[in-house]
Amino acid sequence: MKKLLSIIFLSFFSMSAYADDQQTFVFNNLQGDFTTCYSYYLLSEEGFRKSGSANDETIAGLNKSADLSLESVFMIGQQLGMNTDTMRNRVKTSFESMKKEMGEDYKNFSKVLDKYGIFCKDLIEKTDDRVLFWEDKFK
Repeated sequence: MKKLLSIIFLSFFSMSAYADDQQTFVFNNLQGDFTTCYSYYLLSEEGFRKSGSANDETIAGLNKSADLSLESVFMIGQQLGMNTDTMRNRVKTSFESMKKEMGEDYKNFSKVLDKYGIFCKDLIEKTDDRVLFWEDKFK
């Protein structure tokens, strides 16, 4: 995925001036997506740990996905010229918002799982599809 993001970033820099607006639009939205998924993976890990329903492999997978999401948040943020505090605040806001969605009670985690589970899995595995989604929205 890191290689894919690097290719995406480089391809944007080789385009025309029109691409600057598109690049900013795509990067802002893509960063929002990764921010959401980072929050989702953190909550998932904590929820599964509390429930005792996940094995070490599942927890490791959630950790890896959270790390990839956070790395993407900061990589994209750097491309956008965002400072670290702004990125941290965006992550914190997303995390708090998602906790509110489940009423801050892990018994309601299924709400978050249903809403973000497939989306975040696809974002990690098929980032290029999401880039194309945002490019199409820009048009």
